[in-house]
Amino acid sequence: MRFKLLILFSVFFSFHPFVEAQTKLNYEVSINLGLASFQTDYGERHDFKSGITGNVGLAAGASFYINFFNYDPKINPNPNWRQKHLKLKIETSYLKANLDHFGSYQAEDSQNGLKLRNMHGKTSVINLGTMIEYHPYNIPDFITTKKRWVAPYFGLGVMGGYSMPSVTTDLGDWQDEANLIQAYHAYGSNDSTVQPIDIDSKLVLSLVFGAGLRFEIDFESALMIDMRWQYFNNDYIDGLSPNPGIVPNKYNDWLYYLNVGYVFEFGENTRISTWLKRNRRIR
Repeated sequence: MRFKLLILFSVFFSFHPFVEAQTKLNYEVSINLGLASFQTDYGERHDFKSGITGNVGLAAGASFYINFFNYDPKINPNPNWRQKHLKLKIETSYLKANLDHFGSYQAEDSQNGLKLRNMHGKTSVINLGTMIEYHPYNIPDFITTKKRWVAPYFGLGVMGGYSMPSVTTDLGDWQDEANLIQAYHAYGSNDSTVQPIDIDSKLVLSLVFGAGLRFEIDFESALMIDMRWQYFNNDYIDGLSPNPGIVPNKYNDWLYYLNVGYVFEFGENTRISTWLKRNRRIR
């Protein structure tokens, strides 16, 4: 219930400024590329390789930003708080990683250790959603003046996603429970059997919290470092949800990722708009 309430709050907060926005605004697009660390049922809780360096994959995305102000001081002579500090961001991203078990259990010289070492997975997630970004420093000043060349920001949003997991084992068929540790054997009664492995593609929701830095290049472009934490409402992003009676399973799958990106700004009075208008007049 709390998860759903947070999602509803994020959607409302993200789209409310958009509904009130003026028509002559300034916009931005960005292309991002980085690394995503998947925190799933592969690996071991509190193990460094499981949590930091092990199940790391590719993160790539593109975003569209709406700034709630215009460069022309005649249109925005006195920007309000929303125009100075908020951006609406609409984003699509693609995340993919190969997954393996790490930690003390898979290192054991035992049948369970052997089964964990030979179990592998892959997962990919396509995201589409929106975020509201808060910029502590004045956005118009950062974009239109040279008062500051670096600016931090923080973000909160909601994503809809499509996850596509897969599972294999080097010991043979992964559907043969003899090749899996007991935590991944079906459990429950005949009437309500639970499958700890489910590799069907799924529609999922997630909450996203972010923070980053923008570095001004010139009047209409910037570089960006973006850090993100994404928590899903589903525990089968990796295809696994072990028997909780054998392996304690406290959380759904989540991930964090680090991107670098290039931001290009355009709008009513940017150079590209001026150039296009001039060329129209010439023709």
